[in-house]
Amino acid sequence: MNRAQRLALVLLVALAARVWGIGFGIPFVNARPDETQIAGPAVGFLTGDLRPPFLQWPTLFPYAVALMYVVYFAITRPFTGYATLAAFAESRRVDISPFIYITRGMSALMGVMTVWWVHSIARRVFDDTVAIVAALFLAVCFLHVRDSHFGVTDVTMTALVVLAVLALVRWRQTGALRHVLAAGIVGGLAASTKYNGLGILVPFAVALVQRFLEERRERQNARGRAVRASLVFSGAMMLALFATSPYILIDWSRFVSDVRATQSMVMQGHGIVLGQGWWYYARIVLPAAVGWPIFLAGTAGMLALLTLRFRDCAVVVAFPIAYYLVAGRGLGVFARYIIPVVPFLCISAAWLTVEAARMLTRGRSAASRRGLIAAVTIAVAAPTAYKTVLLDGLLGTTDNRIVTARALVGILAPNSLVYQSGEAYGHAPFVVDGRRVDVRTARYDAGTGLFQSEDPDWILVQRSPLVLYSAVPPSLERVLAERYELARRFPIQVDSSTERTYDQQDAFYLPLAGLEGLTRPGPEFELYSRRRK
Repeated sequence: MNRAQRLALVLLVALAARVWGIGFGIPFVNARPDETQIAGPAVGFLTGDLRPPFLQWPTLFPYAVALMYVVYFAITRPFTGYATLAAFAESRRVDISPFIYITRGMSALMGVMTVWWVHSIARRVFDDTVAIVAALFLAVCFLHVRDSHFGVTDVTMTALVVLAVLALVRWRQTGALRHVLAAGIVGGLAASTKYNGLGILVPFAVALVQRFLEERRERQNARGRAVRASLVFSGAMMLALFATSPYILIDWSRFVSDVRATQSMVMQGHGIVLGQGWWYYARIVLPAAVGWPIFLAGTAGMLALLTLRFRDCAVVVAFPIAYYLVAGRGLGVFARYIIPVVPFLCISAAWLTVEAARMLTRGRSAASRRGLIAAVTIAVAAPTAYKTVLLDGLLGTTDNRIVTARALVGILAPNSLVYQSGEAYGHAPFVVDGRRVDVRTARYDAGTGLFQSEDPDWILVQRSPLVLYSAVPPSLERVLAERYELARRFPIQVDSSTERTYDQQDAFYLPLAGLEGLTRPGPEFELYSRRRK
């Protein structure tokens, strides 16, 4: 099998891992929080009004999603019967699935492209063997696969950062201005996808200093070249950013206000304090994200590259190190925040894995060397690949919120008074498969232990380790014990002994670790009926 065939096989694995289960949660719109924050504005842009409803995020991704909606409408119009774009947009109230599939499909595609660009970086900086191992590590990497299923910005921003670093590596090696121009454009697009993409300025600065010092030693016009490169990069980056997120400039005061609010959340945390990002990411998130072998090899490999191959690798490792230092300052520690570090960990882990195997087989045959590299690669990738298979299997299973909602259609009598505990992200929807559960909803005051008007006929309790979203107040537990009886359970696990680690700040109802024994995504539910007097 030649190099192109190996890469094609790895990309096929990456695609399969990211497409399997891509319909998870549908038709429930909150299966992945924030997806509606992309799809909703994108639908709004179809009216021709491109003003975003908020600027916590830049607008490139929802603009691109809106464009894909137009393309989808144009292609499917003869089959769907929607006469106008407005009619197609309104169809989301009947069937949300095309709108969600399109955003998720874009993330999945960008996830696969990231694998390709990781291969390109590793091949240019190291060799073909390191490149294919790095690509394989990312192809099966649990957190990157997980978030490539989500129609939000994190994976796309990461992909564009990786592509920009690739362009900077090319510029660092050749000095051709077309590469620094490409890096500026792609870096601007990364920042226009998510503001964190501005971190591409760090590897550019490293490459700029390296080229300046080398050209000065060679008695070239180092200062002039550095100035030209800086102007080209910064001009291209600003043009790409503001052309695709123009309301940053048009509505500057709102942009500043929204960004400050986001920064405050990142620094202060989101609802629950889990620890400083520097330590929490290293202890909990990254080992779960990439597996302990890749995490340890990647961390050690990055340190070794800084020591042994600084000149060749400084541009590659500059972004993940700078990003980690900035992202780790706060108490907002969503797992998705650390995704931009993951591709670079895979590169450094691949380099260390291959180099270690080569050292161990020094003096032996090429076949022995290839065999050991393959064996070690499989061993290092196996833990995260195993979790990815479990994840995809769960994502391909009907969410428990949908299972429960379908059952409620046949259980709850019309005009029943119903209360659901926990946050809305975990609620079973009262409209599913085009059928509505015709009930009234009750409100509960956890402080007083009283319902707003009268005791509901039914109480649906959601239970999950996500304490921020699914906690059941002790006062409600007392009400259940005193006045209600359990009518039905909707479980999600066959093994409750497995230790599970959840992303506690994020309302996503699958764990980062401990997927074994789960049968489907979502919280568990208990349906209680009021006792008759």
